[in-house]
Amino acid sequence: MQLLITKIAESYHPGYGQYRKTNTSGNLIRYRIIKWFFTPVLGPLLQNRWWLCIITAFGVAQLGLVYSGLSGWRCPINQTLGVICPGCGMTTAMAMLLQGHWHLAAQTHAFAPVILIVLMIMLTAIGLPASYLRKFSGSVQRLEQKSGITAILLLSMVVYWLLRIFDFI
Repeated sequence: MQLLITKIAESYHPGYGQYRKTNTSGNLIRYRIIKWFFTPVLGPLLQNRWWLCIITAFGVAQLGLVYSGLSGWRCPINQTLGVICPGCGMTTAMAMLLQGHWHLAAQTHAFAPVILIVLMIMLTAIGLPASYLRKFSGSVQRLEQKSGITAILLLSMVVYWLLRIFDFI
């Protein structure tokens, strides 16, 4: 009888009766950090054309204002707290890149080329047909999941920001 009950239970759940390893809190925290590190950001954004258009329009408008010599939107963090944010100087540096002043752009903000490439990827994605956009966003998403490039860039930008705040750069 016991053998019959075990067989029935195993047919519903193959792990029945086997030793189950319980996660300790350390393993759970490590798992969540690794999962966060490899979570894609740009790939899912590329799949949603509505948000992609809104974010790209604001980025292009800000870049166009600064490129033409007009005052763009001021940084709300800098205006309210008086502290530079990780993106302060980014638009100016991207405008310098577009004008060909590479050295000045690198001195203003080191991550301007990266953000300009992301903006161009977003502009390209807006113009793609739906079938190509799915393939393209899937490729970007796989790249983000396998390499963790988004988290690496985010963390390095925070380190760069801290270095700028404490006048090491």
